[in-house]
Parts: sequence; C-alpha cells; structure tokens
Amino acid sequence: MDIESYIQEAIFQEKEQHRHFYQLVWDNFKEDGFVITDEDGHEIDAVLKAVSLQNLLGEFVYRLYDEVNETGYEDVLEHLQNLGFDEDDIMAYCEKNEEIDCEEDFEITLKNALDYTTQITADKMLEEFSADDIFDYMFTSTYEFEQDFVFDFDDYEEMQAFIDTNHDQLDNYKEEYPAVMNWIECGMIC
Repeated sequence: MDIESYIQEAIFQEKEQHRHFYQLVWDNFKEDGFVITDEDGHEIDAVLKAVSLQNLLGEFVYRLYDEVNETGYEDVLEHLQNLGFDEDDIMAYCEKNEEIDCEEDFEITLKNALDYTTQITADKMLEEFSADDIFDYMFTSTYEFEQDFVFDFDDYEEMQAFIDTNHDQLDNYKEEYPAVMNWIECGMIC
C-alpha cells in the first residue's frame, strides 16, 4: 500500500466526522509541498504530519468540549510499524532532522519528533489559513449540528459551502469560545 492510501484509510478515516477537515488541510499541504506522499523516503514525515493534524484537532476538541485528546506517539509508532518501519528507521529519520531533540531513549525521541512536527504543522496551518477559518473548519468538523442544523457533507467543498452560508452562526460560536480562538491565534501550542 502506498503512503497516501495508508494515510487516507488508516489515519484520516478514523473518525468520519473529521475526515473532511483532514482532507482539506492535507490537500493544501500537498499542493504547497509541505507533505510529500508520492516519493520514497517521505513516509515517516508524512505519518508524523498526519498524526499531528489529529493531535491539533484533538486539542481543539479538548479545549471546546473537554474531551480527552488521545492521539500520541503510540499512534505514530503503530502506523509506522504497519508500514514496515522499525525503531532504527525512525531513529535514523529523527537524527537526520536537526530540529528534533534526539535522546538515547527511543520513546522520548519519538515524542520529541511528534511535538516538533505538531508545532510546524500548526505553523503551516496558520500560514495557509486564517485563525477564523481554522476555527470554522475545526468547529464544523467536530460539532454535533443536529441541534442547530442538519448536514451530511460529501466532501470538503460541501463543508466549505456550509461554512460560507452559516458564517454568522459560526461567528457566534467564536464569541462563545474566546479561549479557543486565542489558542488558535497564539499558534495552537498545546
């Protein structure tokens, strides 16, 4: 299985409701060259960035709904092992990146790699999208709208159309959750 298919099926399909957010951001990242999924040697980087998106959305959910953010380095390790990478491969990747703080302990190094990747992923999201747009995308992909709206998106373009037509309501939610908006504006640092 190629890395793009694996990411789409194993990582981004985990929660159907979040899938359109992941796809929107991922497609923008690919277009900009931030993630490369069609060349050998980029698999570890792509998995870290995909799980980082899960972490950022999980942190949003934690801050908005007080639900536990369960995504962690164990998920990265499991995904990479499923793709045939072992600890030596992962350590070699981390050691090649000067920004990742490598320790003798593999677990700590992998946690450091995920933390670093989550931060650069958050930075890239804020480069690609405004803080308001990020809130709208994350909120729309996590909120149970049955109480306000009925929706079922076929793709992220439908999600975007929904956001565009419900802008006022989404602005009301931003006012209701100023701490979450502040978190996004401050770089989504966990």
